[in-house]
Amino acid sequence: MKNNKRKRIKGFGWIYLVGIAVVIGGVMAYGLVAQLFLGFDEDSALSMVWMILPMSIIYALAVRPVVSGITEKMNRLAEGMEAVSGGDFEYQINTKKSGEFEHLYRQFNAMTLELKKTREEMEAFTNEFAHEFKTPITAINGFSNYLQEMGDEIDPKEREEYLGMISSESKRLLRLSMNTLLLSKVEAMQVVSDKEQYDLAEQLRRCLILLSKEMEKKRIEIEMDEDLTLPIYANEELLQHVWINLLNNAIKFTKEKGHITVSGGSKDKWIIIRISDDGIGMDEETQAHIFDKYYQHDTTDTTKGSGIGLAIVKRIVTLCGGEISVASWVGGGSCFTVKLPGK
Repeated sequence: MKNNKRKRIKGFGWIYLVGIAVVIGGVMAYGLVAQLFLGFDEDSALSMVWMILPMSIIYALAVRPVVSGITEKMNRLAEGMEAVSGGDFEYQINTKKSGEFEHLYRQFNAMTLELKKTREEMEAFTNEFAHEFKTPITAINGFSNYLQEMGDEIDPKEREEYLGMISSESKRLLRLSMNTLLLSKVEAMQVVSDKEQYDLAEQLRRCLILLSKEMEKKRIEIEMDEDLTLPIYANEELLQHVWINLLNNAIKFTKEKGHITVSGGSKDKWIIIRISDDGIGMDEETQAHIFDKYYQHDTTDTTKGSGIGLAIVKRIVTLCGGEISVASWVGGGSCFTVKLPGK
């Protein structure tokens, strides 16, 4: 019933008019040719005008089923487009007897499935986004209210503990906000600009220095060739987000006194960077989803993150024309491999 109310495409009347015009022109041209080259007299040539009516009727009858078929197939597509524009992303066009329109219908059906998937991802994104923001905000609000209510009656050590929790949750909220904005930015980007020539190995060393405090807390040993140089032409700011996120992950999932190795080299016009650790590792299912937005394979208090970092990494590497992969074993650590164009 819903489809019957949709506006249908009118018949292609212009096809009939053009066809009849061609018939008239053809008959008149043939009469002229017959008079000039075939020896027809003027009366015989003019008598051909009477052929216009029957030939026009024959043309109309012959073209009608073709026009009707095209009109019906176009109406199927128009109904589908109207349904999708109204928000019905589950609409699928029946490809039976679609003829030359079959490929177009299949492409349309694939598009609606993709739109449906995108909408579901957006809904999940919104729900997860709200949940991730709600948790630290609730904690900050709860701890601050408690401190305010207790006033001077609270034990100094307990006060310090709650203030530390407020500080930790506020930093988590700040990281989540910044990562969400960055993810939104890189997802909207189509072309990487502001490229420059620099040493990628030196950038990795600077990132290690930035994260040295976190590594010292867990007494993690870092291994990287001090003489390594990797000249690259790329956006330095964007790639720094890649290394910071990958190194943060390695630190987070590496146990105390663990090891992290950063290595690099070039092969077949590619620059290859590997960041490996001997941490807790991942199973195959986790590896299949590790680059999905808000996916977290470990939600314990000590390792809980936002699930955005690796999605940012994947998008930036893709924007830069590179590839990223992961190899991991449960209890055996993980190794992230990033391939970037060297020239």
